[in-house]
Amino acid sequence: MYELTHNQAQTIVDRMMKDIPYNINIMDQTGMIIGSGNKGRIGTLHHGALKAIKQGKIVEIHKDEEFVKKGINLPIEMNGHIVGVVGISGEVKETRPFGNLLKSAVILLIDQSIALEKENLKNNLKQEFFSLIIDSDTTYTKELMNQALTYGIQLSKPSQVLYVDSSNEIAEDITVGFPSFKISKTSLCLVIQEADKVEALQQLIRNQNPDALISISKVNDTISEGFLQAKSAMRVLKGFYFNEKTISYSKCEFIADMSKLQKNDTKAERLIHLLEKNDELIKTLQVYLGCNLNANVTAEKLIIHRNTLNYRLNKIHTITGKDPKNILELVELIFMLINRII
Repeated sequence: MYELTHNQAQTIVDRMMKDIPYNINIMDQTGMIIGSGNKGRIGTLHHGALKAIKQGKIVEIHKDEEFVKKGINLPIEMNGHIVGVVGISGEVKETRPFGNLLKSAVILLIDQSIALEKENLKNNLKQEFFSLIIDSDTTYTKELMNQALTYGIQLSKPSQVLYVDSSNEIAEDITVGFPSFKISKTSLCLVIQEADKVEALQQLIRNQNPDALISISKVNDTISEGFLQAKSAMRVLKGFYFNEKTISYSKCEFIADMSKLQKNDTKAERLIHLLEKNDELIKTLQVYLGCNLNANVTAEKLIIHRNTLNYRLNKIHTITGKDPKNILELVELIFMLINRII
């Protein structure tokens, strides 16, 4: 049987008393006041509610007595059970017209609360499942494989993982028909088991979120491997490239894997700290790399003079101690760019 909580009851009372000019009390199935316009009465027994629960019908009290005040008390029934009582204090002839209206509103709000709890439970179960399938230590048991089918995933079938990252909140149902899981409010993971649908899926995402970043794993036997690949590729995309919005793990596999090895490197962390507040220099380095170290093309893309570009590259050298024009030192700067992305 559903049980009303104090928070639910008080929220309903506060909301309804904005429209009804009488004190409202909400009692639980034992007759205890759990929500009231008179906060001092919360936690006390309501004798009118006890009568309504015992008789299973509306109880009208026409005059104040020792333990009860005049008003109307209506039992709240759900699925044949009384889950509480709503009471309105005041002259019965004045409060009676509000009775059924208030009772209906309370039942509606309870229904909404139940629906929300069910949805939260559903989402929690889905999140627990997602946490399992991206864990490399998870074994694909028969039970897990059956659970996966409810989300449209065949764990025995190879798959690709598509990682979407947006600057704004992204809806989980952005791509109807494909299994999707929220990573955060602005990021999403999709499991694709039909290789010929990848391009169409990307276009669908682009149509709804033009600025979203997308990374795509290789085809793998496990979703956990695909997730790691897509996540690593996303870090490369966000750290290494400027103005690029899509990347495949297969195109950056070496640098993505190397960046994972360098993630806890203290030298990389020091370089990150040195440049973390200088967006102009970071952007310059990203464009320089994207232009394959071609200074003329880089200056043109940045819309700056060649001398200005040289000044910025020299400044990077001065700040970090790493020369962008030296290929070995540039590699360290590349890892710095990638590892600054969490």
